[in-house]
Amino acid sequence: MKLLVLLFSVAISSFAFANLHQAPPNLDFGNSTAGVFVDFKTAKSVLTYNFGTREVLAETTVEFFQPVKGMPIFDLVSEPSKVLIDGLEASTQLTSMDGVSRVRFINKVLEPGLHTLNVSNEVSKNVSFSSTTVRSAFWMSDLSDRRYMEQYLPSNLEYDQYQTDLEVKIVGTDREHQINTNGSISELSKNHWNITYPAVYTASSYFYHLFEKGAYPQDTKIYKSIDGRDIPVIVYTNQSVSRFMNETLKALAELEADYGPWPHAQVIIYGAGQGGMEHCGATITSYSALGHELIHSYFARGIMPAHGNSGWVDEAIASWRDGGYPGYSSRSLSRTDMAGHSTYQRTTDRDAYTKGMRFIGHLHSKLESQESFKVFLKSFFTERKFKPFKTHEFKAAIETFYSTDLSSEFDLYIYGKKGVDKDHEHKHENPHHPKLSEQELFNLL
Repeated sequence: MKLLVLLFSVAISSFAFANLHQAPPNLDFGNSTAGVFVDFKTAKSVLTYNFGTREVLAETTVEFFQPVKGMPIFDLVSEPSKVLIDGLEASTQLTSMDGVSRVRFINKVLEPGLHTLNVSNEVSKNVSFSSTTVRSAFWMSDLSDRRYMEQYLPSNLEYDQYQTDLEVKIVGTDREHQINTNGSISELSKNHWNITYPAVYTASSYFYHLFEKGAYPQDTKIYKSIDGRDIPVIVYTNQSVSRFMNETLKALAELEADYGPWPHAQVIIYGAGQGGMEHCGATITSYSALGHELIHSYFARGIMPAHGNSGWVDEAIASWRDGGYPGYSSRSLSRTDMAGHSTYQRTTDRDAYTKGMRFIGHLHSKLESQESFKVFLKSFFTERKFKPFKTHEFKAAIETFYSTDLSSEFDLYIYGKKGVDKDHEHKHENPHHPKLSEQELFNLL
């Protein structure tokens, strides 16, 4: 018995590197039953586009670790057609998280340890069939709830990182298609691919766009990183490919000079002509938002928010860059609760683009006699690359770097502990970064 306990303890300790410490508190389902946040180890999905039925079916297998007894939590917006847990049929339910979001849980109490989840579901969002072609994309948003990978495939929340393998098949058409994606892709046969996404990816990291070959003008160039790597830069757009490419190469040189080597294996730019959303080394963007989206590959998809209350940091930094890194006095600041929402918050507070940006500029003014805040940001990025973080960790890193205490500033302007200013400045996104409706996103397929 002692040996079994020891082995179990060793098994538990082997997961110490996982991100369960960044998960929100487990949910109380009553009757001494907990809804338990888990650690995905791997996810493998087969995605089949079927012209006979004009459906997209997904079959996903997730290996996950559950730290304590209870009902495991994951998320999937659509209702699954079939669920197995450890080989046995199961059901799922949706539940509220403090009234700010919802998640899905398995209706079965599981013991701590490793488990296998199998889920079948239909993917119907951002899919368009014609007679011989299909277009599909994993469009995402940080401004609306449950708009990451969970819209399409079983996923965990943003705190978790895990490798995803995706097999994609198109059946029932001879028309050749292609996929632009920020994973390692191999073509198995015509209209049949395998994609492996890095184990550092979170639910908001993925870029995936499927369309018929030749649908968009496209160009690829090699960017020589300051660390010596050859980084492929793929630009595709119905606008000017060369204009997007030239601006991308210019922005890459700027960002590497400020923050170090590009952190991803590639750069993918879909010049959609409107909107903007960041992914790991990839973006859907307008021309005016291109630089804003590219810096997000350092701050948002390089260092990663663990939940909505830390999402303000990267939008504030990107917006600060958009304005030319200005300084601000305390008279320019407003009291906000950008990081003071429920711990279950999954969306970014839109005050980040304006009030958050000015707060970052204020820190720069306050601390630049020691060192530019851009130098701190480079240090923070280098030390925490591909590690989800929360606002208190960002604050602690600033305080350590500058040997100062910023508790009063964060309490007043970020956590909302002294109230929130109700002024006439409406919450809005960056003017180059508007939130698109679901129909507008569908039109960009």
